[in-house]
Amino acid sequence: MTFKKNLLIFGAFTLMGLNAMAQSDAPVEIMKGKRVYIKKTEKLPQSSSYWKINQNQAVSGVPLSIKGKVYEKGLGVHAPSKLYYKVPPKAQYFYVVAGGDDAHHGKIKMMIEVDGKEVFNSGAFDSQSKKYTPSLQAIDVTGASVLTLIVDDLGDKGGDHADWGEAFFVEGKKENKPNNPDLAAKFFGGKEKEIEGEKVYLTKEMASTVDSYWKVVNDNGVEGGKISIEGIKYDKGLGLHAPSKLIFPIESNYNTFVVTPGSNDTNGGLLRMRILVDGEEVFNSGPIRRSHQNPQRLQIDVKGKKELTLLVDEEDGNKAGDHASWANAFFLLSDKTK
Repeated sequence: MTFKKNLLIFGAFTLMGLNAMAQSDAPVEIMKGKRVYIKKTEKLPQSSSYWKINQNQAVSGVPLSIKGKVYEKGLGVHAPSKLYYKVPPKAQYFYVVAGGDDAHHGKIKMMIEVDGKEVFNSGAFDSQSKKYTPSLQAIDVTGASVLTLIVDDLGDKGGDHADWGEAFFVEGKKENKPNNPDLAAKFFGGKEKEIEGEKVYLTKEMASTVDSYWKVVNDNGVEGGKISIEGIKYDKGLGLHAPSKLIFPIESNYNTFVVTPGSNDTNGGLLRMRILVDGEEVFNSGPIRRSHQNPQRLQIDVKGKKELTLLVDEEDGNKAGDHASWANAFFLLSDKTK
């Protein structure tokens, strides 16, 4: 994208759009406009981070420093960390330098998502890595609702200090129309758009098979609190602990299965969630944990099918804290059979 009088040069950094993730030697052109720096106090409630989050300091309390360069503004965190921020309505670009703090000695990976889509991935690196050179990223956020800053500990939290240097939006003159109104409603409207029709909500009593490591709980997380996935609370669903296998018969008047699967906010472990219909896998979350997932509401066609299987696998051989939830899980009845 070419800007004329609206841009300034900010050194020999990297220009990135929504679909570009490779580094480049091209200079970043910073758009002129109002700068809105992100603040730790303005992160969304869905956010989580292993230790404290420091404003304009590394997590250890020293100045933000990446490869010897000191940054006056930004955030210091400790992996695993997943911070959600509302994109200002007028914002067009987000600028940031992502890197391990000079006090960092562990191996990490840093990622940025815009409305749930990955737009930057550093790859795995540590303090000795030469393949990844931190540089200013320019992320197009026009019309976006949610920016996510992720630091993955890659299984070992030792010394995993990371910095988001600079970290500011630049606003244009006009508000942008949301690209994904449903996502905006999920984060800021409290609830997803209601699906119309007669529903049969799942309970553990409906299952023909219940094989779970710990108990299965109706309408609550397995620990007893309300089902919560990335800060979103759900009134209905099933809470359980991996490994878990639940099988439900599909009645002739069931048309669609609707569910939001996710690692519950009480979960600290790594797990995988899968759905089978008549033995055929129709959903696989891949490895997920509380701080690294992208929960979405699923609508699965089950008309004419016989059996629904909900599986939660422990992913790393360690069952500790593997709490999962099948949130707002229900069968939607056919319009002709109510």
